[in-house]
Amino acid sequence: MTLTMTIRCNSCGNYIYKGTMFNSRKEDVVGDTYLGIQKFRFYFKCTKCSAEITMKTDPQNSDNVVEFGATRNFEPWRAEDEELDKEKRKREDEEMGDAMKSLENRTSDSKRGWMFLLL
Repeated sequence: MTLTMTIRCNSCGNYIYKGTMFNSRKEDVVGDTYLGIQKFRFYFKCTKCSAEITMKTDPQNSDNVVEFGATRNFEPWRAEDEELDKEKRKREDEEMGDAMKSLENRTSDSKRGWMFLLL
């Protein structure tokens, strides 16, 4: 298995970087699926202190989630993407039943040159 993100071990504080190769044990997560896609849990050990770390697949977000033994490093682009998605959903909710609000938003976007928001 290749690590898909940089994590930090909770017991020794060692950073384990993205792309590090591991021998891991795979287990099916019973009763936990997303749109019929089975989720898996992976167990592996820290490279420095041999503490067990557990990760679970997250098909909804096309990612993995660290469950136990480590924490994921902060990734600023992830927070930025989530903020943009939140603003876009808020805007779509506003425009849902109000045609005038939709027109006002498109007009203000074209004046500002924010054509990428209309996609």
